[in-house]
This record gives sequence, C-alpha cells and structure tokens, in this order.
Amino acid sequence: MYALQTVSLGTAQKALEYVQVPKPKIQRPTDVLIQVKAIGVNPVEAKFRSGNVPAPFVKTPSIFGTDYAGIVTAKGDHVTDLQVGDAVYGSLLMPWGPHGTYAEYIIARFGSDAIVRKPENISFEEAAATGIAATTAYQGIVVDGQLPESGPKKILIIGASGGVGSYGVQIAKAIGAETVGICSGRNAELVRSIGADRVIDYTVEGSLDKLVADEKETYDVVLDCIGGDEYYNKLVYILKKKGVYSSAVGPTMHAGAESVGIFGGASMAFRAMHHRIFGARRYSLVLKYPWIRFAQDLQPYLANGSVRSVVHEENIIELKDGAKAHLKIESHRTVGKIVLRVL
Repeated sequence: MYALQTVSLGTAQKALEYVQVPKPKIQRPTDVLIQVKAIGVNPVEAKFRSGNVPAPFVKTPSIFGTDYAGIVTAKGDHVTDLQVGDAVYGSLLMPWGPHGTYAEYIIARFGSDAIVRKPENISFEEAAATGIAATTAYQGIVVDGQLPESGPKKILIIGASGGVGSYGVQIAKAIGAETVGICSGRNAELVRSIGADRVIDYTVEGSLDKLVADEKETYDVVLDCIGGDEYYNKLVYILKKKGVYSSAVGPTMHAGAESVGIFGGASMAFRAMHHRIFGARRYSLVLKYPWIRFAQDLQPYLANGSVRSVVHEENIIELKDGAKAHLKIESHRTVGKIVLRVL
C-alpha cells in the first residue's frame, strides 16, 4: 500500500514522502483493518513533523495522522459491534504514529482507539474531519465549561471560522446557547451560516473593547481556539463570576508553530498554571481528547445534521500531496478543516 511517511523532522516538503509500505494485518482480537477513504489533518501533526515541539518519543520514519474515515475490510474475533463492509470513522490514539492514518490502510483497536459507524448523511471527508477538532470543541464547551443545567447560556468562540472554532459554534448552538463568534470580516457570513447569532470582526478597530464594555460578566464560556495572553487578558472579565475561559491552545498563540524548546514549554506550562490558580475566572486547557465522546455525544449531532464539518473543496487534497495540506494548516488562515482524500 501507499502512505505519506514522515522520513525526517523539518519542513513539509522535505519531511513528507509518498512511499510504498507493507499493508497492516490483524494481529489482535480487537483489531479492525480499515481501508481509508479520507483523513483529517490537524495542527498537532504539523507541529510534531516540523520538530518545533520537543518530542523524543517521535521516531522517523513514521506514518503520522489521527483522524480517519473508511470501510472495515477485516476484524479480530472480539469485534462484534462492527461488520466487514461497514463505513466507519474515528481517531487513533497518537498523532505521531508510527502507524498513523496518513495511509491507504490502517489498524484501529476497538476499545482504545475511536471507531464509530459513519452516519449516512455525511461524506467520508466530512466524517474524517471531525476527530480531534470536534472532540476538542465539545470538551472545551460542554465538559470543561461546566455550563449551568438550566436557564439561558451564552458562549463566545474565538477563532470561530477555523477547524475547532467551526465545531465550537455549532455545538454551542446545538445545546441551545446564545452563540457569538470572533473572526475576520471575510469569514463572518460563514460563521453566521453555521449558527452564530452574532459575529465580531476582530480586524475592526475597537470591536473587542466595545465587547468588553457592553457585555461584562454576561458569558458562561469563552472557547479560545487561537491562544495567547492578549485575548485572555482582554476578554476574561466578560465571563460571569462562575464562567470558564476554556483554551484549546494555551497561553501562547498558535503554540508549536515556532520552535518551543524545553524552556519555552516550561514557560507555557507555568503561565497556564498561573491562570488556573490565580486567574480572575476559572481557566481550563483542553489537554485530553475523550474518544468515548464520538459515540455518546458527538454522533447524535452529526447524525441529525445539527453539527457538520466545514470542508471546502479547495481544502480537500490527495494523500500523495499531503505536504500541501501541512503548508496550508501552517498558514493559520484555513477556513474549516483540511482533509486528505485517498483515491
């Protein structure tokens, strides 16, 4: 089979090679062999590939990738909930491989990796896009957000047109919250179309200052999909006393886009802990991706259409051209999700 292999750490053009590798085989009774149809691309994969994040456990050559959608072609004896021929989607446990989803075939382990039947109303590309981005948004808003059980809810999404943000807007709307998104003016219509009641254009001078002045202590959750202390320092007081500032990135904007190093990592950890202990409002950093959310919580929203993946045709790239996908995601200007298609 063919796979997009990370042969070294560095730039996308040098690190990623489309090569022929052995097709995986069923080895455990909980293994599921999947013919991959589409693969969701995530910033974390580009960050590890670049070498910007210190990770001695990342070995090369390796096949990166977490999120996938495809068809079951074989399964172990203990897998009874799925049948050969089922269309499925989900996520593997580790984004850095060594046997990740950037390949024509993968092994997903039932019970540890996420693997769920694909709803018929969504494409393989839309299903593959969900993974890390959708679970991050759900974790940040619903789980870490500790929303009130009754009464009106109000949620702000920073970076509302991006991968995590676009899911965040829809999840907030699906749970009945008044939803406000922050993005550039050129993406405002898209963010409205996926459920935002109001959009704030951060490029307009004074727009964020007006938000703070007019809506102090009125939000239950702020989901920050951009990161950095600038948004945190400016917007933390729009939260109610018991509100939660939930960050999908941390106290450094686009953390990992530049070389982090040991001291940089320690600095980010210290600042996040400082926000958590001494911050004016509760602070949460999404560090885990609860794969069980696929079946229990996200699947119903996807099946009824209240949450959909934003995947534009120009952001669907063939697996062999995966370096282009990494370059796109490193631009931090992508609207929605980037997906690799396996032909």
